Amino acid sequence: MYDTTVDSGTFPDDWLRRLLRALVRAGGLLESHEHGGVRLSLSELFALAELADAGPLSQQELADRLGLEKSTVSRLAAALERREWLSRERDATNRRYYRLRLTPRGRGIARRIAQHFHTYHAELFETMTPAEQDGLKLGLAGLIRALETTRHSIRPRH
Repeated sequence: MYDTTVDSGTFPDDWLRRLLRALVRAGGLLESHEHGGVRLSLSELFALAELADAGPLSQQELADRLGLEKSTVSRLAAALERREWLSRERDATNRRYYRLRLTPRGRGIARRIAQHFHTYHAELFETMTPAEQDGLKLGLAGLIRALETTRHSIRPRH
């Protein structure tokens, strides 16, 4: 049904890889960007969003939400802490864990970035037809479901 032919020594050249590669390139997702006057990486952006949405989280909870290893989140938290956007405090109920929370400065940064994305997304959606928007929602929801379903069987581990 789908062409997933693999030529030994090369990556599969199917429609999913081509579209994902085009999305990453068009969105410039591999480089840090400026959003609302703030330059940050994609992982910093997602960490700020998770903490802004959820409030304080343990490093493990943030790792689970981001799909990252705990050690990676530890380095990410340290970088956000150096920028004075995040504070790490020992969990009062279990001293082995850190609770991560946005500082007042971090909350302000998150609000600026959120406003930038509200405007940017509105501009993107204005260029798409309602049918394209519906198709995108349906297709991405299906892809996420498929990724979650196959996570333990075929996806590479970190």
